[in-house]
Amino acid sequence: MALTNKIPDTSGRKYIALDKPEAVVVLAKMGGFLLFIEQYRPPVESFVMQLPGGGAEPHEALADAARREFTEETGYTCGQVNYLGDMLPAPWRSNDRTHLFFTDDVQDWQEQQLEDHETIQVYLLPLSECVERVTNNTFTDGELNTAIFRSWLHGYLEL
Repeated sequence: MALTNKIPDTSGRKYIALDKPEAVVVLAKMGGFLLFIEQYRPPVESFVMQLPGGGAEPHEALADAARREFTEETGYTCGQVNYLGDMLPAPWRSNDRTHLFFTDDVQDWQEQQLEDHETIQVYLLPLSECVERVTNNTFTDGELNTAIFRSWLHGYLEL
């Protein structure tokens, strides 16, 4: 994903313009559990619990990108994914746009297909623990929190 730093105003702030700004993430429910990934994020110098996902290629349907990224990062495959909408994770800083998906159609497991720079741990957490982590701000990733909320609004989760 190519980056272009630019300064569009006189404030001195730098903005990031991505050549491929479309990203996808998937919130997956497996029985009474939700599936997450955790990986180290250098900008915040911390391990962050997130949803599996990544960039969508320009020619790729968003649902196909969501399924592909889900499989690459978790090792699980999934069938139907339900679109929850999109969000701008940091519109004051970047043109990045994330499309949120939900699935409860998790299928076979295989080896993760990680990129060279990725080290990802997969977690299954009980839904009740996830609600607690949202409530006490242990889940700090905006995409994860938004996907849980929108999944509840769409009737996919009972919180």
